[in-house]
Amino acid sequence: MQAAVRLFHEYGYNATSVQDIVNAAAVPKGSFYNYFKSKEDLAIAASDVFYSYALALLDIEGISSPVGRIRKYFRLTLKEMRRYGYVRGCLVGNFASEITDATPALQRRVAELLDEATRRIAVVISQAQEAGEIDPGVPTMDLSRFILNSFYGAIFRSKTDGTERPMKLLEQFALEPFVVKKR
Repeated sequence: MQAAVRLFHEYGYNATSVQDIVNAAAVPKGSFYNYFKSKEDLAIAASDVFYSYALALLDIEGISSPVGRIRKYFRLTLKEMRRYGYVRGCLVGNFASEITDATPALQRRVAELLDEATRRIAVVISQAQEAGEIDPGVPTMDLSRFILNSFYGAIFRSKTDGTERPMKLLEQFALEPFVVKKR
């Protein structure tokens, strides 16, 4: 699983073969098929492992400011991107950019994971609205979708540019316009 997550993350779904994965894991190819029916099944399992880690970075419960927790999520993601030289991005986002009708199960799982991320962000936005930090007139789920879409766009652009600038702009323009200014 570790080899699959690393290879899928670094090279993508299409550029990573089952042979690449078993070679990196130093296991016989037959062992792969004892655990997974296909590369697509392994990609689904890998996305579940990765995304549980990625979503854990967003603290949906806590005593700190909800807007502060969203900012922290952006910054922790940026820290991870820096750690890998801006080449990895998000495994699930990478899958989203590669999936086709040839991988329907992976396509469904990616959609489910993105929906879960949207719901988690919506929880924090709702908390921020209740705390008077975000305008309560903004539809929570729409803002959550907008932030998640912007988040993935910033990740893709950071990968392309090899810089943190898109992630910095994300915080400035996807979140700050909705924050209620204290008088």
